[in-house]
Amino acid sequence: MLLALDTATPFMSVALHAEHTLIAEQMLRTGNQHNTLLAASIQHLLATCNVPIDALTAVAACTGPGSYTGLRIGVALAKGIAAGRGLPLIGVSALDALAAGQPYQNTRHNLLAVVQAGRGRIIVGSYRARKGRWLAENAPYITTWPALIAGLEGSFYLTGEVDEAGHEALAAASARGQSLTLVSAAYRARRAGFLAQEAWRRLREGTAADFPPARVVPVYLKTESSAEG
Repeated sequence: MLLALDTATPFMSVALHAEHTLIAEQMLRTGNQHNTLLAASIQHLLATCNVPIDALTAVAACTGPGSYTGLRIGVALAKGIAAGRGLPLIGVSALDALAAGQPYQNTRHNLLAVVQAGRGRIIVGSYRARKGRWLAENAPYITTWPALIAGLEGSFYLTGEVDEAGHEALAAASARGQSLTLVSAAYRARRAGFLAQEAWRRLREGTAADFPPARVVPVYLKTESSAEG
């Protein structure tokens, strides 16, 4: 049984996943309340599903990029649970978790995964469908909606956190004939169930010893003047 935690942005998500079955999942917008809600949410999920914490065999955590405070809360709690019980801890980036949740109909399209970075900026990762899943094509980078869209060539699906400025920019791009398809809101949600699914895939490809809790650290992207938060 794997417990997955995601507190990278104002959305918090937790899930219980038994490798081939999603047992339970909770996703909600909590703002800055991760510190007070995360532990209680985990306890409620375990109790409701009648899963004792001793039944856990692995833990997964979203490592960002995202909010400085939010990431510290989620990663620290995940490390505490995993290290205290001798369990593997699998770190999965926020953008990889988004990509893991996307079906695809047309492999000639690339996928853009987006999380908000504050002050009108976004963090973007590009993915291409290969071998039955989305594989990252570049390291995540910070940009703005106008700069992102101006630099695109080809056809893209877009998933993740799209604010009002993003919707306006995408509508304008579509009006100009750019091939940008915004996936549905349900698939754009960054869900711990998909984070868990990706964590299981990585764990199956290695061994528990490949995922020591001490190795998992939050990922923060920096501009010239600040860290993302």
